[in-house]
Amino acid sequence: MRHLKALVGAALALTMAACSNPQFIIHPSSNPTATQTRQQLDSLVETTTFKPLRMGSFLFPNKGEFFRPLIPTDSRNAIVYVYRPQSDWADQEVQSPGFFLNGQFLSGLKSGSYFWFEVPASQYYFNAKRPLAVVYLKTIFEAEFFFEGNKSYYFRYDEENPGPKKAVPGTAMLVVGPLHQMPDAQAIAQIRETRVMGVGRVILADEQPAWAPFDFYADAMPVDVARMDATSPRVKELRSAEAEFIPVDNSATSAADGTAPDAEAAPVAPKPESDTPWWNPSGWF
Repeated sequence: MRHLKALVGAALALTMAACSNPQFIIHPSSNPTATQTRQQLDSLVETTTFKPLRMGSFLFPNKGEFFRPLIPTDSRNAIVYVYRPQSDWADQEVQSPGFFLNGQFLSGLKSGSYFWFEVPASQYYFNAKRPLAVVYLKTIFEAEFFFEGNKSYYFRYDEENPGPKKAVPGTAMLVVGPLHQMPDAQAIAQIRETRVMGVGRVILADEQPAWAPFDFYADAMPVDVARMDATSPRVKELRSAEAEFIPVDNSATSAADGTAPDAEAAPVAPKPESDTPWWNPSGWF
């Protein structure tokens, strides 16, 4: 046992000596190589995670309804249509590709089909992957895209006429791989011949905390609802009923020389004696 401990110690010493920075061995979290390997493993796990699969048109052709435009549930959101024209090559597909938005599965896309989703205005990571049996392995395209609110977007998916593998910055329309952003007029003429892939997705925005004005302290009272509602009538009586109104007599005015008028002046109450001791300077004046 003593020789085994010595052998382990010698191996550890040689490993630390061979390493450019022994700190990487003592604290692996500070090793950038280990961090990069961990990121690659996380990406591999995320890529091969089981996701819903959609079979291709070769076995189960799409029999949904033809295209019809939709009204978003919230006018501040964007509605996105992704369609795939019918072709003989796409009809031979056994498994259709899967589309993802920020890692969430949206839908598959068969030949002659389309799907739609609604999202709040924001920047999103949009990508598609090709399945192999029960897992998605190969990334077909990936892009960062900002969807503006109160707008409609049309994307044509065409594997027979792919574009560049990476999006070209500064272009008006997004083109990356088989995904092509289309003008509204041209897209509507093409998408009307496709069928819907089931029910669309409505992705909701993160719930915002309710605003509670003047409710920051334990003893604070909630604000009246009528005061927070801009459509409610204006509150006229701001003084409570218990408030006492003391009238002021302004009829007795002083003369120009500073003397009181002929009317009998009101008696002046004597100044109360101060309780401050004589040695306290604050009471001298």
